[in-house]
Amino acid sequence: MINYGKDKMKRALTFLIIVFLLISVTWFSARVWAQRENVFHSLRLFSDIINLVSRHYVEEVKTEDLVKSAIRGMLNELDPYSQYMDAAEYRELQVKTQAKFGGIGIQIGMRDNVLTVIAPIEGTPAYRAGLQAGDQIIEIDGEPTEGWTIADAVKRLRGTPGTKVRIKIRREAIKEEFEVTLIRDIINIKSVPYAGMVKSDIGYVRLADFSQVARSELEDALDSLVREGAKKFIFDLRGNSGGLLQEGFEVSNLFLPKNRLVVSVKGRDIGTNRDFITSEDGKYLTQPVVLLVDRGSASASEIVAGCLQDWERALVIGETTFGKGSVQTIHPLEESTALKLTTAYWYTPSGRSIQKPLKKDSTKEKSSREYRTLGRLKREVYGKGGIAPDLYLPYPLLPKFIARTGREIFFDFAVRYKARHKELKRPIKFNSEILEEFKTFLREKKIEFTPQEFDSSQEIIAQEIEREVASKLEGTKGEYEVRLAYDPHVKKAIELLMTATKQEDLFQR
Repeated sequence: MINYGKDKMKRALTFLIIVFLLISVTWFSARVWAQRENVFHSLRLFSDIINLVSRHYVEEVKTEDLVKSAIRGMLNELDPYSQYMDAAEYRELQVKTQAKFGGIGIQIGMRDNVLTVIAPIEGTPAYRAGLQAGDQIIEIDGEPTEGWTIADAVKRLRGTPGTKVRIKIRREAIKEEFEVTLIRDIINIKSVPYAGMVKSDIGYVRLADFSQVARSELEDALDSLVREGAKKFIFDLRGNSGGLLQEGFEVSNLFLPKNRLVVSVKGRDIGTNRDFITSEDGKYLTQPVVLLVDRGSASASEIVAGCLQDWERALVIGETTFGKGSVQTIHPLEESTALKLTTAYWYTPSGRSIQKPLKKDSTKEKSSREYRTLGRLKREVYGKGGIAPDLYLPYPLLPKFIARTGREIFFDFAVRYKARHKELKRPIKFNSEILEEFKTFLREKKIEFTPQEFDSSQEIIAQEIEREVASKLEGTKGEYEVRLAYDPHVKKAIELLMTATKQEDLFQR
């Protein structure tokens, strides 16, 4: 009797499970079919509209342009980072992540609507040819550059290594224009533009991006600083907008022991979910570290900052970071184009979302969850997007009359000042004559200011001029030596590190 009852119940339960599965499959199939029908209907509607516009619009339009505009409009509705990239944009992305390309090795910008050399990159064809900051590029291969954009110039200057490009230059110190022919070469973009000692046992290193060489260049720079006597580090990620997720993980691993979670990636597709965990001990586990961030620190920079903060491996100083905590997957398409699509968000080891909500009023909201570091101290850290520093320290603003024109005015003045003072050397001795010359320069550029504005800003004006002139005289090395001497974030980091013998000492403030 009992056995029979059990068998009967089992058969009934099995029957119910089969019925449930059949209903579920039928419902799921119907749902998928309905979704597919909706997609087909929408595509038919889109096709009809494209056809009507291309045939009857008052002016002739290209169907291809309409479709691409529609695609971009669709992706704009998703988030700021999903993007359809044409062939040129896709190529540029590959250049940025690979950290090398064929070219002549200059940074260029627009000054007074003229293509201008911002700086030659050391060791490149442009550097060897003697191109200087401030040189105006007025022709490329015999074609005048008037009306060109920076993108137009980059397209013409880059090319296959070994090929020639001819450019005509106008220089401040020379009355006559001159031509120079350069042979393109492989140009390597440095992820670490500068590293140096700021005190006898404190090393400073700046990481500018997270390209394929970020970890290796950073490791080389840190090794070099250690050989010079560094026992403590200032690690600068300000203005670093990110790059490759893998490089962010690798950089973090340099400072962490084995089996530590660096970042978690979570998306709608289960296949995108992943925990990035260190597989080996990093080389720099004991040196006290101060990490500098600002509003321009984003993406992979925030992975590193959040990770090292959560594991109490660095004291973070500066401003709350940008809050770009989403993962973009690249899908190559036809004709060398690609779709960059947001597929996941990433989270710090303590569970904080790096992504800042896109709603305009989201900054007013407070996280309902409390987050704490994972080290011994269990310090409170803050979520709701971006990485909030342990010590908030805003960067000084430029005087308003300078901010209206931007820092370019110091670049322009330094170019002219160097051209007019042939024997100029560092250190630059500032005096009232230099400031008066700058004041005259501002008036020539029709930049309005009051005597009170200028007098109250003399200190920062002198610093900016000294930095730009040092850059023109000694390149990156000269610029950074001056910049770091006045940088309030670096000064504070040095102050804290001077009294710290281990990482925990930095948190006892």
